[in-house]
Amino acid sequence: MKIDARNIMSLLQGPIKFRVYLIYGENSGLVRERASQLVKKVAGRLDDPFQICVLNKESHERLREEATALSLMGGQRAIWVREAVDSLNKPLELFCNLYPTDIIDPSSFDSIIIIEAGSLSPKSPLRILAEKHPLIASIPCYAETGRSLEETVRFLLGKKRIGSDAFRYLVAILGADRALIRNEIEKLLLYVGQDSEITLIHVQQAIGDAGEYSVDDVVYAVMSGQTAIADKALNKALKEGVNMIALTRSLLQHTDRLLQARFLLEEGTPAKLAISKLSPPVFFKRTDSFLKALDSWNSQSLSLLLRYVQKLEYLCKQTATPAEVLCQHFMLTVSGYVQGKKISLDERKLFSNL
Repeated sequence: MKIDARNIMSLLQGPIKFRVYLIYGENSGLVRERASQLVKKVAGRLDDPFQICVLNKESHERLREEATALSLMGGQRAIWVREAVDSLNKPLELFCNLYPTDIIDPSSFDSIIIIEAGSLSPKSPLRILAEKHPLIASIPCYAETGRSLEETVRFLLGKKRIGSDAFRYLVAILGADRALIRNEIEKLLLYVGQDSEITLIHVQQAIGDAGEYSVDDVVYAVMSGQTAIADKALNKALKEGVNMIALTRSLLQHTDRLLQARFLLEEGTPAKLAISKLSPPVFFKRTDSFLKALDSWNSQSLSLLLRYVQKLEYLCKQTATPAEVLCQHFMLTVSGYVQGKKISLDERKLFSNL
């Protein structure tokens, strides 16, 4: 069953209602956090070898065996499946078909299956099964941006007060992955200590540029035509293991923000005033790069690029696609167009390495 984004928190905080939970998406930190929350709800803790069975990629074939085994200590077991891929679709479907779907009583199950997966396209067999089967909850975990990111930051800050300028700065420099966001917030709270309010100085000194991840370096360099910097940032991102779907999604969001500002600019709004109207605001250290990109692109070319980036994201989600090679070629080609002041996007050139 597909879980609406508005109902995910209540589902996770309430009692176990499903036999299987599929948690997937490019936000790997949030995927792990939600999976851990469910495992702990079932087993009571995260380090009980009798109540928890962890199945990594090389042991997925043991899913049915472990899921039907009785607990030696009584109660329900948590079957924690990591690195799930579409090949898990068939054994999971066969397993779920062992149980009636008209009467769902999770307390009668010997075990609850919690599955972690990366990005799954809408055509993914595993995702399709999860969204349609009444015994399975399908929970997406997308990159956190905009209002979602702001809500996450406020939640992680708890009751700690933070100045408005410090909050805007913090949101602007944080990445989109829940694990990285949590680490930075914990570091900030430790640094602030007993001080009554988090100030801009606190954020700058505790996090500073450390919160600016490689993804932002890539997209800003690409869209402003800084090809050498873009190439260097891409190589750094690849070494750090940045998810290509997350990188593509970030480029899509950045292009959309440029398009919003460009519409205002073409209506007669001054450039700096146009970008000041964006929410969240452009990080002040990125303003010059954003203005340069705004001057290089027009609304027509940005609209065209949006379509091509959406195609790039779709291709990166296909199993046989060399996502890293495709992203690198696409982004350096776009950067080259900007650098040469020739924004005439040719789809064949953008995807010529396929």
